[in-house]
Amino acid sequence: MSEANLSTSSTAEASYEPWVSPDQAEVHFILERASRYFSLLAEPARLRILQAVCDKECSVQEIVGQTSLPQPNVSRHLSLLFNAGVLSRRRDGTFVFYKVSDPLVTQLCRTVCVHLATSALAKPSVV
Repeated sequence: MSEANLSTSSTAEASYEPWVSPDQAEVHFILERASRYFSLLAEPARLRILQAVCDKECSVQEIVGQTSLPQPNVSRHLSLLFNAGVLSRRRDGTFVFYKVSDPLVTQLCRTVCVHLATSALAKPSVV
């Protein structure tokens, strides 16, 4: 299953291990989905793209400008994020605009970044 396909699986697929109870199978299924979700966010370029569109809708060209990533790379990452349901898009003439469709992603990324920044500030610098 690709990292972009985060949403469509049945819990029956999670019960491939005969020694796992139905409750455990559901937990395993959720953990597998969480793993795919986090792997989608484990790419720095995708995090830069999410930062660009977290507060407002942006065109592909705007995202390229804000991230300094090559346009083909931006398009590939946008496609993965869109197919995973993290971003939504709309067309206006020849322009394509993207925005965050899952606010949990923005909240999760901000929480992690604030935590890491706070942790870095709390540690004394080594000189």
